[in-house]
Amino acid sequence: MNRRSFIKASSASIAATSFLSLGQALANTKINNNEDYKAIVCVFLYGGMDNHDTLIPFDEPSYSKWAGIRSELLQHYTIKRNRENLLALNTPARFAPRKFALPPEFKQVASLYQQGKLSIIGNVGPLLEPTNANAIESDLAKLPLRLFSHNDQQSTWMSGSTEGAQFGWAGKLNDALINQTGLAPTTFSAITTTGSGLLITGDKTQPYHVSNGQAANINIYEEFDNSTLLKQHFSAMPNQSDNLLEQDIAIKMKQSFESNEQFNDALASSSINLPPFPATAIAKQLETVSKTIAIREQLGEKRQVFVVAMGGFDTHSGQAKTLPQLQSAMDGAMSAFDSAMQSLGLSDNVTLFTASDFGRTLTVNGDGTDHGWGAHHFIMGGAVNGGTIFGDVPEPTLNHALDAGHGRLIPTLSVDQYAASLGAWLGVEQSTLSNIFPNLNKFGALPNLFK
Repeated sequence: MNRRSFIKASSASIAATSFLSLGQALANTKINNNEDYKAIVCVFLYGGMDNHDTLIPFDEPSYSKWAGIRSELLQHYTIKRNRENLLALNTPARFAPRKFALPPEFKQVASLYQQGKLSIIGNVGPLLEPTNANAIESDLAKLPLRLFSHNDQQSTWMSGSTEGAQFGWAGKLNDALINQTGLAPTTFSAITTTGSGLLITGDKTQPYHVSNGQAANINIYEEFDNSTLLKQHFSAMPNQSDNLLEQDIAIKMKQSFESNEQFNDALASSSINLPPFPATAIAKQLETVSKTIAIREQLGEKRQVFVVAMGGFDTHSGQAKTLPQLQSAMDGAMSAFDSAMQSLGLSDNVTLFTASDFGRTLTVNGDGTDHGWGAHHFIMGGAVNGGTIFGDVPEPTLNHALDAGHGRLIPTLSVDQYAASLGAWLGVEQSTLSNIFPNLNKFGALPNLFK
């Protein structure tokens, strides 16, 4: 490993690492004004959210098939998944006579859908090429590696490669925007509230970590009475050592101090009045994102990519108790975020979308479900073609052409198409999208996610 690679890899372990000094960030502020601001916000659902209990068949024939296969699981729900408890959606005419609904815990999400502020992405997942059950059974299909593995499919969703990948597609999109504008990489263009920043890591883009509404400071310094002097000591180190490695690490630390100070000062000096957020962990992360977006001008950012996360979706058992609680938390957080963007006048400028390891099986294992493949996801924002379902939603039956076994859906929309659509909305050029997503030309047109 060369010196540059070592420093790049090491930077992830230094809190709030950045490539820009405070002065550089401030120098770009005039260029990165609010005239053309856009941001995407990924809500990653760790564990594999159950697609079959996200978008539920609502017409009587389809519902009966679905409920029949899931009867053993459905009896355990406190709020029953009876048709009268489901939240019916305006279903696109192409699905006729089929209809769809959301579970009762998604009351506000259903309202956003009906208002045209949110849509559903049907049966999306990692693909190298279009395929079906016959091709897989005949061993003719070219498949993503290590399907159904949590770590590998999380990485594949974020980067196109299994665990150990270096760069994520959102980071590459941000790199592309940097290259298109000719501006220097900025500190606050890629922000995470989670422990992982793979999705938003690029060659020129490094994740900036925020936590509990502020920069993720190196808190150990606060344990010392002379913390200010200690920070000054490390900040001066680049000029005190002849060792190149020590100089680089010291520069990173100095930049981190400056970036954290800039971020927290921008928050402290801004009057941010947002609608209330629920007290859930995912809502608090989205509140932090909202506050960060509110200070975008002070931070000098014109394009931003964010990732927040919630876990608990690996519902092999106890799904009837766990999943409704997770769905309720998502519902409140997403609705509050929509209200926050409206209050900032940025509903058209910010797009939130969900992602997860994979979907789950249609069949049940008693009181839970097992790892799947394709899944249904949400996309929300004023720029979104709202109130519709993109892609395909296979019938709730077994052993059809898109069943990889036990009701694991074979995706009909690739993550590449999903991600490239977001990239195109951000302003990344088509030729660059084809380089970032080399399998893109094997699929059809991008879904028309945006107005």
